[in-house]
Amino acid sequence: MLSGRSNGRRSGVIVCGVDDSLVAGEALRTAGRLGERLELRVVAAHAVAPEPVRTRPWGPLAAAGGDELAAGEALLEQACVDAGLGDVERHVLSGRPAERLAELADEQGAELIVVGSRGHRLLQAAFMGGVASELIGLAPCPVLVVPALAVDWDTAA
Repeated sequence: MLSGRSNGRRSGVIVCGVDDSLVAGEALRTAGRLGERLELRVVAAHAVAPEPVRTRPWGPLAAAGGDELAAGEALLEQACVDAGLGDVERHVLSGRPAERLAELADEQGAELIVVGSRGHRLLQAAFMGGVASELIGLAPCPVLVVPALAVDWDTAA
């Protein structure tokens, strides 16, 4: 798992995308286990999509507000605690999730990105452009997609 841009040197980072789904929690636990086994640091990230509002015609979309960012921070903190990874570095990002996760992975020199799949059927994912599907085309490193079937739904709360 060595990235081409690191010239054979590991960056020592796994970026894990987190949302409020049970599958994202499983992805974070998976990233934690991989990080421990491979001696890589885990960076958890949650992307807050901007509201589709423009402050002026043809201007950029408005960035996420303080309430959304605070909610994202709380979500990340709880997800990390639930996964037993309380000391993980966390980032709340503003923008399209796949794009922002790919950018964070590039900035961090990540060796791997881990995300969960909500289990959309292939046809639905093609029309909806699921984050995992979109990320595969944007990521600067390998992407591990944890499937919805990896969650033990019988014991999940």
